[in-house]
Amino acid sequence: MLSKEEITRYSRNILLGEVKRKGQEKLKSSKIAVIGAGGLGSPILQYLTASGLGTIKIIDFDSLDLTNLQRQILFRTSQIGKSKAEIAKANLQELNPYVNFEVFHEKLNAHNVSQIIKEVDLVIEGSDNFPTKFLVNDYCVLNDIPFITGGILGFEGQVLGILPKKSFCYRCIFHSPPSQDAVPSCSEAGVLGSVAGLVGSFMATLGLNFLLKINCSFGKYLYTFDLKEMNFRKIAINKNPKCILCGKDPIIQTISPNLYQENICME
Repeated sequence: MLSKEEITRYSRNILLGEVKRKGQEKLKSSKIAVIGAGGLGSPILQYLTASGLGTIKIIDFDSLDLTNLQRQILFRTSQIGKSKAEIAKANLQELNPYVNFEVFHEKLNAHNVSQIIKEVDLVIEGSDNFPTKFLVNDYCVLNDIPFITGGILGFEGQVLGILPKKSFCYRCIFHSPPSQDAVPSCSEAGVLGSVAGLVGSFMATLGLNFLLKINCSFGKYLYTFDLKEMNFRKIAINKNPKCILCGKDPIIQTISPNLYQENICME
């Protein structure tokens, strides 16, 4: 049930025919996990918190660095050196005290993923490395958890919404983590801060649409953004029957640490 103050707080959501009070109550009863509180995680966490999610898990092992502030708009200069997960929770509670936050200041890996990502309606992954993306993909597919994954570099971004057993998965497209030198990191190639804001906001909206069942396009497309040329594409993707995880003859049937090599590649 929504309190009087919550009805006022979320009134602009409730006015929407696609949301109404029933939809807002659905958001309040939802539990999601957001992996990464950085460039993508900042707008994702802010908009989901403002929208009135019931519980948000924040997973990030890093501490705030001065170079982060160009795009990670959730944080402040005075918070440099502190745990991103902890200060994200503190800042977000100031934004909306009605949301419950669970903080995990640790690196997601094959050993702890089953404890951290459990009992959630949706996972949104915005980490800065491919091994984490593949780990989240594999765990969510094997455990039938819907998830969104995204990445940015330079002026470009991409987003996928994945429905296990029904849609393609990350490995259907990319197969396995690239070698360490295959893709430059943001610290090597740079990233425009506002690109993170746009792509992260898109990911948050895609997540809200999924929870509210606003459209049926989730799990059908790869969304790409080229903010230098101002091009936006929606590319239909089919399930790969030869996928080593979700194809006809899967090789990966359990989470194994040796599947995920540590190489920082994207944010």
